[in-house]
Amino acid sequence: MTEVNVSRGTTVLDDNGNVVKYANDQFFKYKRATIPREAVDGINEYLSQQDLKWEDAKFGSNLEVDENTRKSKISWINDDGLKSYIFSQFESANSDPDWQFELDAIEDIQYTKYEGHPDNQFNGHYDWHYDYLMAPDERKCRKLSMTVMLSQRGDEYEGGSFEFQCLKNGSVQYQTLDLEIGDILVFPSMMHHRVNFTTHGERKVLVAWAWGPLFK
Repeated sequence: MTEVNVSRGTTVLDDNGNVVKYANDQFFKYKRATIPREAVDGINEYLSQQDLKWEDAKFGSNLEVDENTRKSKISWINDDGLKSYIFSQFESANSDPDWQFELDAIEDIQYTKYEGHPDNQFNGHYDWHYDYLMAPDERKCRKLSMTVMLSQRGDEYEGGSFEFQCLKNGSVQYQTLDLEIGDILVFPSMMHHRVNFTTHGERKVLVAWAWGPLFK
């Protein structure tokens, strides 16, 4: 029998030479980084000056409003400068040795607001879902998803934690993240995730997706 070498993942060292241990594999891991506060302030200032068209977020193949599953307001941003900046963040995250996916396009950016009220059982949230889409005619698919946090947790909103779900070693595992203002979260679009209830204030994020040729 021919011996087959099986990759066990890329060994990455931190600044102190310690092995960085990822909880998940190539398609079930995430990258988290932070952009400068002045960059966040610039994005928020730009957004405040736009004549935005808001709509209730929809869900499912029929794209219907279902507040039990998803409750938020969204607006679409088609600005070449902002899209170029966001795509550069995708490219930075995609330099991870375990990824390096072929990326060649970005959708219009979704600006999302989750509102919370202590006495409201339908606070802003988005239940379990994944972002993966395929365009068969173009032989392309969503490969990476991104969330950019534009609000200060504790001061501007409460709740709204971001949560991943994956099946590992026969059991479902969860990982919960409380994003801080300026945090960028990048992950493969097939990862199951949700945004838990925003219980107070307003949680504002940019959401983006990077596309490329079908996985081979």
